[in-house]
Amino acid sequence: MPVSSAKVALLWDLDNVCVPRADLDSLATALCGLVKPEAPRIASANWGAFRLARDTLRAHGIRVLCGARDPAGADGVLLQQARRLRKRGVERFVVASNDHAFAHIAKKADVHVVTLTADLVSGRLRAVARSITVLAREGNGWRAEDQASAGRLPDGVDLSGA
Repeated sequence: MPVSSAKVALLWDLDNVCVPRADLDSLATALCGLVKPEAPRIASANWGAFRLARDTLRAHGIRVLCGARDPAGADGVLLQQARRLRKRGVERFVVASNDHAFAHIAKKADVHVVTLTADLVSGRLRAVARSITVLAREGNGWRAEDQASAGRLPDGVDLSGA
């Protein structure tokens, strides 16, 4: 497999940042719009959510992985993918999650958090995130609101298209 030229990747914890199935396609469009088209896009969820979401997300070019039946399974899968991507040169991660487990990524890369509810972002993740964006439902799409930022948005992260 060739080394990715993209320096930004999307990691989506479907167990944590989730919407009704009717809104999944539009949320996937919004999240994919935050990274360049060639950027790696990976989502993970428990078995039930994985089965419901996989076809919709694959249509958006998102690699969908099963976190099995373990409640923390999606986190482990995504953290493993982050390590793999970091070795391949990814320096910035757009992480759609509220979970403190993803704070570990910030030890070796920039983390930009995307959530649907700012109050649910863990304190540990909030402390290490370069920025936090809340996506709010607007008509048939989503509006991005930059909530908290420790500086400018990471290169390659585009909120204007969300």
